[in-house]
This record gives sequence, structure tokens and C-alpha cells, in this order.
Amino acid sequence: MNVDPPPTPPPVRVRLPGGDEVTGLLLERRQLPGGWYYLVAVDLWVSDEDGVMAAAPARMWVDAPGHVRPAEGVDPAAYEAVPTHPLPDDEARPPSLKAELGPRRPHGWVVQKLSARRGPDRAVVHAVDCEEAPAGAPVMGWKQALDAAERPGTRLCALCGAAHELTPLLKGFDTGFE
Repeated sequence: MNVDPPPTPPPVRVRLPGGDEVTGLLLERRQLPGGWYYLVAVDLWVSDEDGVMAAAPARMWVDAPGHVRPAEGVDPAAYEAVPTHPLPDDEARPPSLKAELGPRRPHGWVVQKLSARRGPDRAVVHAVDCEEAPAGAPVMGWKQALDAAERPGTRLCALCGAAHELTPLLKGFDTGFE
């Protein structure tokens, strides 16, 4: 049984970071939401443990057409044999993360001042949409919320997720991994 060898990848011109171009081989093409990316191989010099220099292929993904172009004199049909993976049609495309997660909650934090209460708590930091948040309270950014949370007698609301979201910023991201 004769099996045909895979086709030789066609040559392409690859632009390097300094602006120089080298000839490489086009191994694969893949479309991502941001555009097309090509897997190319270019030969680089490597040295073995005895100091002998030899060419070795380095494989990398580069954006096209920004850093890859067809090599001069190559039959365009040669590029048709390259494995190509376009994005699926809109009907087959999986839903976006935004569609899966639903609408985002509003940004911001508010402080609820606790007055005439017994106990150590004097204020609570809430997410702006928390059902326990005071109506009409000024909305703060995350830095202001952290400043408020560091004041003695202030706690973070566990109901709305303020404690879950702000504690790592206050105490470090390794909290709970000791």
C-alpha cells in the first residue's frame, strides 16, 4: 500500500521584529476573532554541547498579513494544501462569554454608615447594586472602597460579594492558601 508523503510546506517571507525578512515555511493557518495567525517555521542557528553550529527549525505563530507574506515565485496553489482553520459560521459559533454570563453588575461600591448600633461595626462596604446598600449613597471606585474598608470598624458585605471581591486586594491573593 503506497501512502503519499505529506506535501512539503510552501515557503513564505516572515518579517522579524527588527524589520528584516527571512524565508520560512507555512505549516498551518488559523483564524481567531482578532484575525488570521500563521504557524511558520524558520531556521535558526543552534549550538550543541560540543559547540558545533547547525540550523534548526523554530516554530511560531505570527499574525498575517502583518508579519507573513507569500514568497515570490511560488505557485498560489501551493498554499491551498496548507491546513486552514477558519472560524465557524455564526450559527455554529459557541456563544460568547458575555452571553453565557449574562449582564454585568454595575460598577462601584457604596458605604453604609451604621449609627446607634451596639458592637464593633460602624460601617459596611457594599457593591452598588446590593439590596442592603443605602439608596442615594455616593458611588466609589475600588480604590476608595479599599480605603473605606481599611478604616477601623468597617466590614465588607458578604451578601453582595464585596467581601469576596475586595478581600484579596486588601490582604493579598494568597489569602486562604496557607
